[in-house]
Amino acid sequence: MLAPARAITAPKEEEGAGTACRAVLIVEDHPLVAHATSELLARKDATLQIVVCYSAAEALDAARAPDWFRLFLDLDVPGAHGLSLIRQIAALGHAQRSCVITALDRPSLASEARAMGLLGYIVKAIPIARFSAALDSVLRGEPTFPDAAAPSRAPIRLTRRQQELLALLQTGLSSKQIARRLGISEGTVNNHIAGLLRALRVANRTHAVARATELGLLLVPGDPVTGRD
Repeated sequence: MLAPARAITAPKEEEGAGTACRAVLIVEDHPLVAHATSELLARKDATLQIVVCYSAAEALDAARAPDWFRLFLDLDVPGAHGLSLIRQIAALGHAQRSCVITALDRPSLASEARAMGLLGYIVKAIPIARFSAALDSVLRGEPTFPDAAAPSRAPIRLTRRQQELLALLQTGLSSKQIARRLGISEGTVNNHIAGLLRALRVANRTHAVARATELGLLLVPGDPVTGRD
């Protein structure tokens, strides 16, 4: 159910059917991927009127029509790089009906697309069942983004003492051993550790070390940079 970009028409009532066609724009420079996505969408909803564009220039020309139901946009198509085309499409007023479909599994891009008000960001490499379910969600108007693109909280900032304690916790030392090492009371150590757990939003010391490592606040033991075994 492919139509070239120049054949775009506004959604219209199918004669005798009583059901309005809903125009869907697919921007994808790989014909096989464009065809597969079109076929999948057509099987989901026979009222979809699908149009395919293969470049940013074609897409922008098509997007000037106001009546698109959904726009599924690849990123690095000819004439576009990163989110450049997405920004232009959003400027035309289509953000809330647009969804990125891309091979680029980059949380930063997905987060920016979410912040711009897009409806979704789907990575092509996910299993077909998840890909199909993601398309269903977008067609229903439900925001669909990778988990890693969830709105981020304020960045975690640790004090110098908390960083020092974190490094000692990583070695497996107890509060008593840390107190002896730092020359402070065990109660003071526990107070600092309680503040560290709150800062990292975790429940215990083991999770604190794991979370800090995940955030890049600690090097993994055995990393050649540390020189430790």
